[in-house]
Amino acid sequence: MRRALVFASIVLLVQSLAFGRTQQDKLEGRWAGTVDGFQGQQAAVATFKKEGDKYTGAISGLRPGADAILKDIKIDGDKVTAKTEVESPQGVVVVTYAFVLQGDSLKGKAEVEFGGQNYAFTFDLKRGGEMPAGAAGGQPAQPPPRREVPQPQQKQSISYFVGEWSFSWIGRESALGPAPREGTAAFTLRPDGKSLDVRTVGKSDNTAFNESALITWDEETKTLTFSERLAGGIQVQSKGDWRSPISIRFTVDPIKVKGQMLQLKRIISIVAAHSFTVTEELSENGGPFVRLGSAIYTKAATTK
Repeated sequence: MRRALVFASIVLLVQSLAFGRTQQDKLEGRWAGTVDGFQGQQAAVATFKKEGDKYTGAISGLRPGADAILKDIKIDGDKVTAKTEVESPQGVVVVTYAFVLQGDSLKGKAEVEFGGQNYAFTFDLKRGGEMPAGAAGGQPAQPPPRREVPQPQQKQSISYFVGEWSFSWIGRESALGPAPREGTAAFTLRPDGKSLDVRTVGKSDNTAFNESALITWDEETKTLTFSERLAGGIQVQSKGDWRSPISIRFTVDPIKVKGQMLQLKRIISIVAAHSFTVTEELSENGGPFVRLGSAIYTKAATTK
């Protein structure tokens, strides 16, 4: 009789352990696979840890060598949603995630609005691997350590701009010009190899406009000097500091227009070989700087 009770206890213990294994949380763990975006297909990893009735986690894949902490992780049936917040020269950029969880497959999209444009990234992840160190034993999940991997960066050179770019500018109207507007800008290298002629053709509310500029480059100081003539005949003089490979910060001379004194702030962010963004703020008559608008420039494909 005693042997029977001992045997029954062992059976119950084994069943209990097996039941516990089958009850592993359907999201918790490590998920690895790929993400497709405007820079092509890249590796991606997501990790999730359940603490009570809430989840913590981290995800990689949108920026080379960087991981972002997932926030507001929620599960509704087979749907998983979350968000990350990424620092940029224009401020905090919010990325939203929407996945479908089916067995060992986690698929979905990340979406972000940047510079007035919407971008989508497609994830295809599979369950696999062990939880990162420190995530076991009831400790909160930590994002994988940031690896010191150099991010792709464009060489500071005036040749970066050579070619034709399409642009879309979204913001508010001002004494400097109408909004929104869109068009193309052609950057042509002069024979000296150190300066560019810029010709911009666009439209705003179906009204065409033309603008021009001369850009000169100082390789030693990594400085761009802009001399612009806007559509209304307004002249804008500025210098851009391009010592950082990812952004150009401008100092713009004060602009007087119809009795108004305007001060412009401008940042160009180098996104990739085929894309850059422009963000502008404006102060009128000594008032506070407020957001004027932003644009995204995309290089036209060349054919041989």
